[in-house]
Amino acid sequence: MKNRILFLILSIATINAFGQTGFHAGLNAGFNSVWIVNQNIYGYKELDYTRTFGVVPGVALGYNFTDNMGVQLELNYAPVGQDYFDVSSSFSLADDGQGKRLKVETFRYVDLNYLSIPILFRYQSTRAKKSIISYHLMVGPTIGLLLSADQTFEADVFDDGNIITLDNSIILDTVVADFAKTSEIEPAEDYFSKLDFGFSADAGVDIYINDNLFVTPAIKVYYGLTDINSEPTRNVQGYASSHNFFGGIYVGIHYMFPAKGDSK
Repeated sequence: MKNRILFLILSIATINAFGQTGFHAGLNAGFNSVWIVNQNIYGYKELDYTRTFGVVPGVALGYNFTDNMGVQLELNYAPVGQDYFDVSSSFSLADDGQGKRLKVETFRYVDLNYLSIPILFRYQSTRAKKSIISYHLMVGPTIGLLLSADQTFEADVFDDGNIITLDNSIILDTVVADFAKTSEIEPAEDYFSKLDFGFSADAGVDIYINDNLFVTPAIKVYYGLTDINSEPTRNVQGYASSHNFFGGIYVGIHYMFPAKGDSK
């Protein structure tokens, strides 16, 4: 009797457990809400944050050591940054007739593009053979390599309804002491650190189209631990470090190369 019960348990486990070990590779795309936490505006009056979004394409390569545990490496093109808007006198050339500068509409756009490299520990739930869905959770460190950077200031400087793009060499290069000492105009990339380091988390489902092909809708968030501003731009009274943050909805399509011996 005991042998029959043991045989039944093993048979059910063999029939219902669907092997998920082996390599998998795929393509990912995400739609993020992106933020720069703590604004560095080089001593000028801070502007209000506005909603900023970015689309993240990428590729992924993973390996599942067991049916539940694995790792995943991603290479993503991650556009982040922040848009700002406020009514400010910082860049105004209009006055009230008594020598006081008027507050005018002012915009700032910071665009940062990274090669983002998450290295993630992956946990997925065991999938029954007849089920098409399992659940996953991934967490791990992320390295960001700055590919390009730009920032633009615009303002209705004369309070006449005309928005003018401001000259960065005047409003930026002259207020950063280390940059003002040089004869050349520093490019936008010099205002930001070349390396960003933080942590990512991803929670979602794996929906199997067949035994090997699956799609992965998920929610992903990232927070940068390092200051995104370059060293020369930090020499301002009351300075606070700035950090990248983004979160959004991601969808991937992956192909599983099962390990030899996995049940089908």
